[in-house]
This record gives sequence, structure tokens and C-alpha cells, in this order.
Amino acid sequence: MSATPPADSEGVPTGGGGLPSLYYGIARSADATTVHDESGALTFFNAACSRLLGYDADELASLTGGGIVHPDDAALLAEATDRATLSPGGSADTQLRLVRKDGSDVLVRLGLSRVEVSGRRYLVVESVPA
Repeated sequence: MSATPPADSEGVPTGGGGLPSLYYGIARSADATTVHDESGALTFFNAACSRLLGYDADELASLTGGGIVHPDDAALLAEATDRATLSPGGSADTQLRLVRKDGSDVLVRLGLSRVEVSGRRYLVVESVPA
């Protein structure tokens, strides 16, 4: 898990479809973006996510969602996650606050999208300051 897309044995990003292609597109995105597996665990995030929240990559990799989402907005995230994972369209939007490393919060618009790669489901979450 890092801000670097998966690469082949020579360090060249693999953008030829599937999960590596998904990661490659996210790594290049200017929007703070995370990918979560079916259990909700963070599997990937990009550099924009680190910049938005003020954490370096190692710190961000060790955090849980509960440490990032403002406690008063946890229900909003749960509701949007349910809509994205259970709806036929596989997407949902919401607005909530994220907590930065320095303790301040930032209001963001979240776009959640369910994607399936090689038979596994992932949730892609894009965060844009509101």
C-alpha cells in the first residue's frame, strides 16, 4: 500500500487492465483517493490523500477509517458505503468532515464507487475539498 502504482520487475507501472490499471489511474489522480477491500480495509491510497490529511505514507497506512472521519460524521460515511456497496449502480456521494493529522478538519465531497476486479469487490473513495 502506497502512493506508487504496482510495477513490473523493472519498475515500470503496469497499466494494462485489472487491479494494477486501477491503482495506476488512482496514483495519477489529483483527487485524494483510497481503495478499500470487501472487509473495508485500506488497500491503496495516493499521494493526494497524504497531502490532504497531512500524514506521510507510512502514518496513513497504519490509520483506521475511524481515525480519519470526524466522529460526528461516521454515520454519513456508513450510509454512503452501504448505498455504494448494495445499490445496483454501485455508487454514492456524500459530504462529511475528515480529520487531519494536526487535528483540524476539512469538509470534503466523497464519491464512492464499487468496482469489481478479478471477481473481488473494492470500494474506491474520492475526496475533494468542498
